[in-house]
Amino acid sequence: MVGPLNVLDELVQDGLQDGFLFTLPAGAAERLLADGIRISVPAGALIYRDDERPRVIVVVSGVLRVFLSSADGRQVTVRYARSGDVAGLALVIAGPAPMSIQAVTGSSVIALPVETLRALLASEPGVARACAEELTRQLYRALDDISEQAFLPVRERVIRNLLDLATPRNGRQLVAPVSQQELADAVGSVREVVARTLHQLREEGLIETSRDEVALLDPVKLTEELAALGHPGTPDEDESPRASARGTGAGQSSEPAEAATPPPSPSQARRGASRHRRSRS
Repeated sequence: MVGPLNVLDELVQDGLQDGFLFTLPAGAAERLLADGIRISVPAGALIYRDDERPRVIVVVSGVLRVFLSSADGRQVTVRYARSGDVAGLALVIAGPAPMSIQAVTGSSVIALPVETLRALLASEPGVARACAEELTRQLYRALDDISEQAFLPVRERVIRNLLDLATPRNGRQLVAPVSQQELADAVGSVREVVARTLHQLREEGLIETSRDEVALLDPVKLTEELAALGHPGTPDEDESPRASARGTGAGQSSEPAEAATPPPSPSQARRGASRHRRSRS
């Protein structure tokens, strides 16, 4: 754990220049970072429980998941957050909610001061606008996710989540650090159904599985399968940096990839998992 943070240059070096903090007025961002604390979180650790005081978390590196829990202990993942993303923003505005935040991978995050952010929301129109736009983007993504859970077959929901979670490993290979149960939680199914789906994908030579991770052997074909159901894959050239950074949409040509076509980058693969393009003004 290190802190305090008081300059944005450090975050630019971390590649967060397209993230949430940089949508805020510079003075407001610097004020938040002055009392912000960077925390290193191991994979699987809970960063926020639904019975705790609100926390606002900005992801520097790694992947977090926001999830809901039922009274009998079942879980459903409602959102992933990556570098530059913010989690817990709604808690600051609306108060406690039945949601928790967990590190999917080893992650570095910044915990922002909640009271300072509330004061800025009340006094700085630029901060209020940036937070409203961020929450709107998250709402649109949630609506996309709800429609996908309702209308997509389990196989395509599994593919979407694998692409969404994939990060580079050993060069260009994409690996999704996720267990069968975590995938089931994310796609609204049960582990046995997800296990059968992974077996099918493995038999088709599209993935390899090991303990708590899935290697994507042919992300091009996986992306094209989603595109065939109306899910665009690669980004348009005019896509905004903010949308590109978080991978929440863009258009993909429906023409089959040639044999020499390289695998998509992690951000391109993740963009194949969302139906609509969500860019920031």
